[in-house]
Amino acid sequence: MNSCELTEETKKVAPKLVYLLKRLLDEWMGKKLCRIDQPGFNSAHLPLFMSIGKTGISNNELAAKMNVTKQGASKIVKELEAINMVTSVKSPDDARVVMLHFTPEGEAFYHNLKNQVMELETQYKKVVGTKNYEIAIEVMLKLVQFHEENNCIE
Repeated sequence: MNSCELTEETKKVAPKLVYLLKRLLDEWMGKKLCRIDQPGFNSAHLPLFMSIGKTGISNNELAAKMNVTKQGASKIVKELEAINMVTSVKSPDDARVVMLHFTPEGEAFYHNLKNQVMELETQYKKVVGTKNYEIAIEVMLKLVQFHEENNCIE
């Protein structure tokens, strides 16, 4: 096998591609998203912040949805509370449950972020086509589900 063939072969290694895409998305988020209107917000906040949604969510549900520990979710939530993006309130139905909601500032920021992400998705669809983009999303969801169900390949 010559070096040209090896290069073509290594371009299609899934973990490498996921790593590169994640790194490039992190860069994009840092430049485009995380500095808009909220200097204390960073890319580590984004997945949990966007998962809170407009209707709110319990800390336990958030941790489960993001596949992180309750402590990990709580740490990010405390950081989001410190920059006035999220508020925590005890559930009226069960005082043991803490519900997370956007502050007015957090809700405005959520909409701003959502618009930026939708614009990126529009650009992706222009590059690969809408059908291919939707297929890629479905494939990624299945791969995530595979890893969640199998907890790791041995």
